[in-house]
Order: sequence, then structure tokens, then C-alpha cells
Amino acid sequence: MKIKAFLCIVATIVLLTGCGSSKSNSEEKNTTSTEVTQSEATSDSSITAAATPVPEKKLSKSEKLALDYVEIFLNGSDIEAKKKFVSENILPDIQPIFQMTESTETPENNKLKNASVIESADYTDKDGGKDKIVLIQGEKSSSSSELIIFIKDDKIGWGYSSNDKNKEPFNEMRKFFKEPVNNTSDSGTNEQSPEATLKEISNFVISDIWNVGFVDISWYASSGTSSTGEAIDIEFTIEQLGKAMSTKLEYDNYINNLDAKYDSIKNIWSKLSGEIDRMYKQIQDTPPIANDATTKLDTGIFNQYQDAFSDEVDKLSNS
Repeated sequence: MKIKAFLCIVATIVLLTGCGSSKSNSEEKNTTSTEVTQSEATSDSSITAAATPVPEKKLSKSEKLALDYVEIFLNGSDIEAKKKFVSENILPDIQPIFQMTESTETPENNKLKNASVIESADYTDKDGGKDKIVLIQGEKSSSSSELIIFIKDDKIGWGYSSNDKNKEPFNEMRKFFKEPVNNTSDSGTNEQSPEATLKEISNFVISDIWNVGFVDISWYASSGTSSTGEAIDIEFTIEQLGKAMSTKLEYDNYINNLDAKYDSIKNIWSKLSGEIDRMYKQIQDTPPIANDATTKLDTGIFNQYQDAFSDEVDKLSNS
């Protein structure tokens, strides 16, 4: 009897344990099944959401032209496409300026990445013309940046960037848009003085335009070497000069927008800038050939204007 009672107790324990285990497994199975179903439902929901297309902003003719400027001319690497864009979409009076840089790719730090049109606005110019301005936002050197494109008669007249040295023209144009002003990389009140910027421009002309540009190219045509008598990659030199010409465009815009106090230096710069443009065009039209004097640059007038500009900048800095 004792043995039977013991076996009954053991059997009861085994049955209870077995039932408990079975119930636990069943619960786990049901729980797992429920979790999978919820996961699948969530996944299906995500797929459905992802499959729903986000409507793209419909661009007006002016907005599309402005964005094409960024994608084709400013950021593009297709030189022929850049040339075609300039000839077809830039105002004729302004084309010569853009032609100076159409044969070179914009340096990476000057490209406007991830550009998008924010809005456009009507603009009445000083002659009463009804024009358009388009606000584009993007990134330049990994920082937010804005670009305003001025469009007249369905052609681009100019661009104003939040990265310009002289922000006054950009700030004036920016007031026409409803979009809140971004905290762009160059925003703030600690702008350097015109005197400091003009000194920077003077140094730029000497170092980037003359020292590693015109003087080496001129020597190459005369002697087949650089100005220091060393071997030179003339194609690379011209390519680097092209990048400097892109920077010069920004300085042109800066100086042209200085107030009347700087009229004297603006007048000298217009002569110096024009001579730089002439010499660069000669290099493009007639590439220098080693030991071929017919392709040599005449630098006399450039030096005359450059010396005058440098002297005028020094006077401003010392006044």
C-alpha cells in the first residue's frame, strides 16, 4: 500500500509537471506566433508607407532654369554641356563673364550640393522690368548655403550667394522671400572690413593669377620652362588658373557692389579685371606652345594695372 501510494504521488507529480510544461510551451508558441504576426504587420505597414510616393514640387519655368544652372553649370563636369548652357540660358551681356569659367569644373568646395528650389518671387528692376528671382538652398563645404538666381527675359542674369564676400546684395534680395533665413555657414555679424577684403583680393591676384598663372605661362612660351627654370605641366597650370578665374568672379561681384567711398579702387579694378579676362581668353583661344614666342602673353598692361591696384589698396589700409 505504501508503495502504491508513493507511485501514485510520483505519477501525480509527473502529470502536473507535464501539464505545466505543456501549457508553458503552448503559451510560448502562441506568444511567438503573435509576435511574428505583429512584426509582419509592422513590416507590411512600413512597406505600404514606403511605397506611398512623396509628391515632388512642381517647378515653374524660372525655377527649373535656376536649378539647371546649379546642376549643369555650377556642379556639372560636362564641359560641353556647360558651354551650351551659357550660350542658351545666360543673358548675352553677361555671357563673356561666364565664358571665362565654362571650360573648367567648379572646385568641390564651391559646388552647391543637394540643391533644391525653395521658392520664387517677382522682382522689379531699376528700369521697371518685371523679372524673377529664385531661392535655392543646399550645402557648400558641408554647411548650409543659399543661392538667389536673378532671371530676366527667361535668361539668367546673375547669382547671389550667402557665401559672397559682400553679403549686402544677397541680403537685399533675400528680403523678397517668405522662407525664414537659414543659419548659413557664413551668417553672423563678424564680417571683415572692405579694406581687409581688398587686401585679400590684391594678394590673390599676385599669388593665384600672376605667380602660378600668367608669369609661368609666359615663360613657358618663351623658354619651355616655368619662371624659375624648372619643368612645368602647362595643362595643369592652365587648369589651376581656370579655378582662380572662378574665384575672381566672386571678387568682381564684391568690388562692383562697394559704395562710393571706393570709386577710385573700383575704377582701377575694372581695368585690371578686364585685362585679366583678356589674357585668360588668349590662353584659351591660343594655348601656349613651348619655345613659341607667338603664343607668349604680353603682361605689360597687366603689371601696370596690378601695381596701381596694389598701391591703392595699401593707401586704404594705411589711412
